[in-house]
Amino acid sequence: MMLRERYDQIKSRVHVILDDPTPGDRTAFRVQWFLALVVLLNAVAIVLATVPSIDRQFRFLFGPLMNSCLLIFTIEYLLRIWSCTSSQNIREIIGDRFRYAMHLYLLIDLISILPIFFPILLHRNLTLLRTVRLLSIFKLGRYSRYSQSLAQLKRVLFRKREIFAIMVFILIFVVLFSSTLLYLIEFPVQPEKFSSIPASMWWSAMTITTVGYGDIYPVTTLGKIIAAGFTFLGVLVLALPSAILATGFIEEKNRHPDSDPVQRVARAGLMNHFTSLHDEGKLSDQEYEEYVAMVTCLRPKNE
Repeated sequence: MMLRERYDQIKSRVHVILDDPTPGDRTAFRVQWFLALVVLLNAVAIVLATVPSIDRQFRFLFGPLMNSCLLIFTIEYLLRIWSCTSSQNIREIIGDRFRYAMHLYLLIDLISILPIFFPILLHRNLTLLRTVRLLSIFKLGRYSRYSQSLAQLKRVLFRKREIFAIMVFILIFVVLFSSTLLYLIEFPVQPEKFSSIPASMWWSAMTITTVGYGDIYPVTTLGKIIAAGFTFLGVLVLALPSAILATGFIEEKNRHPDSDPVQRVARAGLMNHFTSLHDEGKLSDQEYEEYVAMVTCLRPKNE
């Protein structure tokens, strides 16, 4: 019985460390940082290995490093699957683990460790092998949930989703309309470049985004005038999302003016400090009231 309880405690602790770390848990913090560092090292090694001169010089290092990272990813994946359920029923255990394995980041974890399960199949295609291994970089996405800034960005995007949907629709309309106009105007003069509306869409995308790749461009006077107009329109269309995001962040800041827990802790500490000084007789009633008023002024109105 004690062994079973100890087993359950270890499983629960592993799950907390890997999937649900609590603030102030130093062990979980170190493990999360270690796994993130392994992901970055793996990505750097894969990228550098594609440079022939670097690969020849450091091949003795890249191979063991990437294999070690792959082994760590495999252990991490197995531990996540093992610790994700606390049920004692076999059917529930299988169901819980299957549902957990279907989560996005668990699928990414599984894909990133495929080379260790199918080395013969993937070894024949070095490009495919490196691509699969490089997918592990998406494992870093799971750490975004611990970021207050990213959480704020998600809230802003969600609240402004209708406006962004309209912006995407406008952008698609502008691309279609401009490519159709340039096709009608430039096709008689440049049939090899503006051969169709889909071919003209490449010019439209490059023009509206102001990239200007230069392989396709109008040569007629009317085509140049229309292209210049759509270039200015593209600048305006692409500048709007920045303004929308800025407005959204300002609204979010006004809605949650004190989302930083450090500020709340600091004010509580000051209040406790002043209270203890007052109780010890080191602060007069008037001084204590002044300090309390000062701390209260620092507190947001909705707190």
